[in-house]
Parts: sequence; C-alpha cells; structure tokens
Amino acid sequence: VDLVMHKEVSPSVNTYIGEIVPILSGLDYERGDELIFVPILPSDPFTEQVGDPSSAGLPDPGAKALPEDDPKDIEVALQSGEPSEEQDGESLEEEPFWLRMSDIEKILAGMLLFLILLFFWVLLKLRKFKASSTQQEGFPALMPPQSETPQLPLSPNQGFVSIADTNAKLLNSHENHENHENQLNDAVLISDNERLIQEIIKQMIGRDDWKQELVQEMSRDKQSMDMLTQLIASLGMSTSRKLFSGTIPQNTYLDLEKLADEASSSPEEENEMLKDIQKFFLTKQLTDPEQNKSNPFSFMDQLTTSQIGFLVKDEPAKIKAFIFGRLESDEAAELLRDLSKDERTKVALELGKLHELPLELVEKIGYNLAEKARHVPDDGTVGVDGIKFIADVLGDLDNSTRQELINGLRSSDIKLSENIESHCFIFESIPVVPKDILLEVVRKLQPDDVITAISGTTSKIKEAAIMCFPEKSRPALVSSLKTKSPDSEEVRAARKLFVQSMRDMSDAGRLNLQEVNTKFTQESSQTESAEQ
Repeated sequence: VDLVMHKEVSPSVNTYIGEIVPILSGLDYERGDELIFVPILPSDPFTEQVGDPSSAGLPDPGAKALPEDDPKDIEVALQSGEPSEEQDGESLEEEPFWLRMSDIEKILAGMLLFLILLFFWVLLKLRKFKASSTQQEGFPALMPPQSETPQLPLSPNQGFVSIADTNAKLLNSHENHENHENQLNDAVLISDNERLIQEIIKQMIGRDDWKQELVQEMSRDKQSMDMLTQLIASLGMSTSRKLFSGTIPQNTYLDLEKLADEASSSPEEENEMLKDIQKFFLTKQLTDPEQNKSNPFSFMDQLTTSQIGFLVKDEPAKIKAFIFGRLESDEAAELLRDLSKDERTKVALELGKLHELPLELVEKIGYNLAEKARHVPDDGTVGVDGIKFIADVLGDLDNSTRQELINGLRSSDIKLSENIESHCFIFESIPVVPKDILLEVVRKLQPDDVITAISGTTSKIKEAAIMCFPEKSRPALVSSLKTKSPDSEEVRAARKLFVQSMRDMSDAGRLNLQEVNTKFTQESSQTESAEQ
C-alpha cells in the first residue's frame, strides 16, 4: 500500500523495504523455497512524533519487536495438526451462545420461555371455549345441550313422555300462573285498602257532623247496614269504637260490632266499599269547604288550666311542652309550678325545640289528646288543691278553732301540717309581716284593691297597709277608705289577692308564713289575756 499509494516514503520505511526486498527477490520456488508470512506485532504502542506529520501512525523502527518463531517449528506444528493460536481464537468465538450465558441469564431465559408457553396455552383454551359457546348458543338458558353420545332409556317408558302427562303439566303451570297473578292483585288491593282506611280515619276525626251524616246515609236499608258493618270490620274494632262512640248509641254499636266480627268480605268488595265512602267524604269537602280544615286542638278552648294540667299529667315532657306552648304565658307558668324540679327542666328544654316537631306528629298529638279530653273530670273535681284549700279554710277560721285544728294536724301528720302551714296566710297577720315584704306586696297590687281588702278591719291593719304607699298619696287613700263601702264578695276577692301574693313570696323563699302565723297567734293570745 505504501509503495503504490504514497509518493513519499519515510526513511524508516525505505530502510525496511531495502532490507526485505532483497530477501524476497532471492526466493526460488523451483528449488523448493517457500514464503511463510508470520506477522510481527509490536509489544508497545507506537509513539507519535510531534511535529512530524509524515511519521504519524507508523511504528517506531527502534521499538523491540516480538520474537519470531522458528519457521521449522511452525512447519512441524502444521504437519502434526496442532492448532495455532489464531485457530484457538476462532474456535472460542464460534461457541454457542447458551454456553457463554451466566447463571442469572439462564434463569431469566427459562422464565421467559415458560411465559411464552403459558401464553399460547391460554390462547388455545380461549379458542376452544368460544367454539363450545357458539355451538350452545341456540339452546335455552335452563336446558343444557344434548350430549354427543346420548344414553338409551333403561325401560321402554322412561325415554318417552305421554301426551296426557304433558297436558297435565301445562294445565298445572297455567293454574300456578293464574294463582300468582291473583296473589299479586290481592296484595295491590290490600295496600290500596290500607291507604283508603287511613284517609277515611283522617277525615272522620274531629268531624262529628260528617260521621253523623255518614251513619244516617248507611242506615237507610239492609244493604247500607251491611256496608256499615263492613266499614267497622275494615277500620278495626278499637278504632271504630273511638270514632263512632259519640255518634251511634252504645247498644246499637255493640250489635253492629258483633255483626262486623262475623262478616267476611274479599279484598275487591272491601275496596269497592271504601271507595264509596271516600266519594262521600269528597262530596262533603266540596259542599262544605270552609269546615274542611279542623283544628285538632280546639278541645283546649273548653278546658280550664286545671283540667289541662290533669290531661297532660302522665304525658311525657315533649307532649307537656307542646300543650304548654299553646297556652298563655301565665297559664303555662302556673302549670310549670306544679311540676317537679327535674320535670320542669325537661319541659323547658322541649319548649325550646317545638319548631323541630313534624306537622304529622303535631296533628296526631292533637287528635289523641282530643279523645283523652272527653274523659277529663270537670274543673270542680280537678281544680281543687287540697293543701291550698285547707290553708284558705284555716285563714278564715277564728283564732281558737284555727289553733285547735293546727294542733290536731300536727299530732296526726307533722309533715302534712307543715306543708299546710307554709301555705296558710291569715289576713289579720298583716301587721306582723316584715315591712319590706309587705311594702313590695302592697305596691304590686292596685290601690283600689288594697283599700277594698282592708275595709272593715282594725286600725292596726289599715295603718300597716296605708304606710306602704308614698306619703303624698296617703291622704287620698285615707279619704277613699272612709267613703268606700264594698260588699262582702268584693272584700273577699281583694283579700284573696293579698293571700296569693304572700304565698308567692313564700314559694320564692322570701317569707316564712309559718313563723308569721306563730307570731300572730302569740300576739293574739297575749291581747286576749290582757283584756281578760
């Protein structure tokens, strides 16, 4: 290459050629000379000469070359068949790749081969499954396909079904289907009947006039009476008794109840009867719209405060709170005072939550209490407080009789006696009442009531009451006292105001009426002894 391609040859190359070419030219192949080319590789890399571009990339002629093998040794090696170093290198390069793999590479290759086989196995299974599903596509869901090798019946009658059996099965299935449809229809009718019953009950509550007209309408003939007994049976004995107790006489209703207990009707007949009654009430709503909305709490207008307290005495705190919320504040306060401390707290908490009650519950409370209010005793029975009544009696008695009765109560029931004495206020004991308490009580009352109450009393009582007023108004009050002549009922009513005010002070813990009465009794006894 250097001889042909390069025009200029370095001096070292010229020297090399000069030494080698004569040797090559001296070879004589006729006499048996042979040229064996053995490459000589340098042991060290060639050093580049800086600044000499002609010698770049050429070997250093001064570097020591590898020792050459003896040609005779090479020939002997070739004749003996031993591979040379080049042949050994070629044999190593030609080894299979799996022999050159490490252990980890062999494991990974095995796993990859397993995954490939698994993938093809899954594909094969999916293909078979799709083929089988395609074959069974024409069969019903509940009837499996026939097997490829059907078995013969064991007996002559086993493999065949008679026409009579087939017809019987078809008839049975048709009857079962009809029964199922009838059961569904009955369930729908029963649900509709329950809805109609609830609407009828809601329309009948609080409308005695409608109930009366309904009973008259259903009492015209035998067919109408049958409808009435059927209505009682549908509503239920307990509900019907509450609804018709004030409309139908008791004996007549008991007879109707017996007939209703023995009567039996299908859901269709009951539904037809309830729809007729519903039409009757719809007609009443159209002809009498102003009375359509009734107040479920209208019964409270006919009850006194004492009767309302008796009505809700056994009700929970939520019901008490709802009823108290429909009263005037002074009436609610009076009922709250009669409750225990814990019950008062519960009712007060429920009063603050009245807005959370649903309207359906409010209406239900009203109707239930309206029914219960029919059995509440009159005010003369429930309005009497035994403790306050006997305390008022003691206040009206003379000193000797009063003291005798108190001593008898103390010997019989000391606790009851203390309770009565703590509520008893003797009007004549006004002079011994503490001045600050008497001043507050007198100024809370109307001046005219005070003058009426002290009319006809002793000068000591008049002076104690008049001195509670401002000094400028006293002359006018004294003049009014001299000219005023009330009757006994007016005096009694005015003195009750004094007594109630003193009891309020006692309930507030600011006045001990028992001490006032004891002090008054002692002063009265001393006065009587001095007069004797």
